[in-house]
Amino acid sequence: MEQKWVNKFEAIFKNAQALAKKWKAANHKVVGWAIPDGPEELVMASGAKPQALLGTEIPFSKADAHFQGFACSYTRSLLELLTSGQLDFYDALILPHTCDALRAMDLVAKEQGGVKNVESYRPPRLRDNPASRNYLMEELSRLRKRLSEITGHYATDEEIKQASASLNRLKDLLRGVKTELKAGKASALEFFSAVQAAMSGDKQEVEGMVREFLVELKNRKPLPTKPEKIVLAGKVAEPLSLLEAIETAGFQVVDDLLVNGSRYVKSIVELEQAPLQALAEAQLAKIPVAGMYDREQSRGERIIRRVRRSGAKAVIFLVQKFCEPYELEVVGVEEELTRAGIPMLKLESDYQSSSIAPLKTRIEAFAEMLKAKA
Repeated sequence: MEQKWVNKFEAIFKNAQALAKKWKAANHKVVGWAIPDGPEELVMASGAKPQALLGTEIPFSKADAHFQGFACSYTRSLLELLTSGQLDFYDALILPHTCDALRAMDLVAKEQGGVKNVESYRPPRLRDNPASRNYLMEELSRLRKRLSEITGHYATDEEIKQASASLNRLKDLLRGVKTELKAGKASALEFFSAVQAAMSGDKQEVEGMVREFLVELKNRKPLPTKPEKIVLAGKVAEPLSLLEAIETAGFQVVDDLLVNGSRYVKSIVELEQAPLQALAEAQLAKIPVAGMYDREQSRGERIIRRVRRSGAKAVIFLVQKFCEPYELEVVGVEEELTRAGIPMLKLESDYQSSSIAPLKTRIEAFAEMLKAKA
């Protein structure tokens, strides 16, 4: 692993608010969006800069006055930023209704009044249904109009296509990094750091960085072979230091289904379709997060297919503490993986973890177990 690239990408996503303030100083509108989903293409086409609001290690002082202590650390860290006024400079926040905690966050954010515009984004729960596409097109149309009121510019069809093409280029480069990850030339920490920089940084700047990084990767010798190939499942890889612990234990990450990984980079907009239809279909084609359903394929089946296709031997399922949707999902997933003969390790973490030493111990024990079975 080349630490220099991790440092470059971290300099972007770990200083996202400072970067957003620079955009504001240069007279740009800035729209923050909470993971897992935000209509970045619409934001860009409306003349604003989108920025993913990633989780932080900020200590809690005000959030607990509004949220129960058993809410996930992502929503609580976001709430801490909100209630302490650290997000007030954003022109708007977009909060997806993908879980109860984010729906509650939407209400609290509107009551707080620090951010002038707080918008809901309500993707459908069922993916493979024509009604879902029609509904989502209406939802995107509503957001298109609302963004025009916030930015003063109504996004034309051509501008949406241009924004989509720009993001497609960036994600195509990130998929190239993932290819080199599978080939053993990039580390998981490098890949996920690049994705998070793309989610929170200036798209053109990050595109240039990733392009340069990819050239270096293609000329890089493969990293030492790791004996155990794995797939990462769950919501997010956080803290990112977990990835280093996983690879140090002898695992090679060959695929993932994470929000700050493959789910983001595989979301491509078809440029030949009508813009809103293309955005809706791209959203519905994303790897479904917990609480979103596909009638044709279960969660476990989706993970099993990735394991078989990638040649992985096991799955590490990453769950944030108190994330109810994924805590519920992991039970059924583990049952399906067990029936398929695929070992799985569930790791529970949060953004405020002071030490990942206990998790390292479990990762190392899992690696030893797999070696003993080989």
